[in-house]
Amino acid sequence: MAQILDLSKRYTQEQIEAASQNDSFELPADGYVCKIIQPVLNDNMSADKANIELMLDIAEGDYSGYFQNMSDRLGFWGLRGWMSFKESQLPNFQRTCVALCNSNPGLRFNPFAAGGVDVDILRGKLIGVVIGKEEYRNNSGDLREKNIVYRFIEVDKIRNKKFKVPETKKLKEKVFNVSFTPTGKDEVPW
Repeated sequence: MAQILDLSKRYTQEQIEAASQNDSFELPADGYVCKIIQPVLNDNMSADKANIELMLDIAEGDYSGYFQNMSDRLGFWGLRGWMSFKESQLPNFQRTCVALCNSNPGLRFNPFAAGGVDVDILRGKLIGVVIGKEEYRNNSGDLREKNIVYRFIEVDKIRNKKFKVPETKKLKEKVFNVSFTPTGKDEVPW
């Protein structure tokens, strides 16, 4: 059984680096059938930030248990996804709810029903997850890639390869252009 983790804990860049460097194999960007290990309702935030946070692990295939193994070795969970209640994200939220119900026969999950949201019914449920890559700079300034949840879909779409793996999300570097034009021989612009 998976260990229940404190999702409020945040991890250092060094811990995350160690996870990617110490793995005997890197998780490729692809589609995976995942199991929800721990769902958490984050509703004590502003309406724009309220969400359901899902701690996920791979449930089928060569990489089954990948993130549990990472957690056992390094002490943090490496894959989380969010279902945002933000109004602009509601179509994605609804699509994820449909994917959950279609992937788990008999599941009735309606977070907008009277009586509030019981996210614990999602524990142990399967969901299809398309995992992509995203570039970032570590504390040393080196360019690295990390896994990100790109999209939640039905598990049958993963099993039947009916999904598209996204291109790596490139880091948008901020470029600062500092220049001034002198206004006269001895004048300084400030």
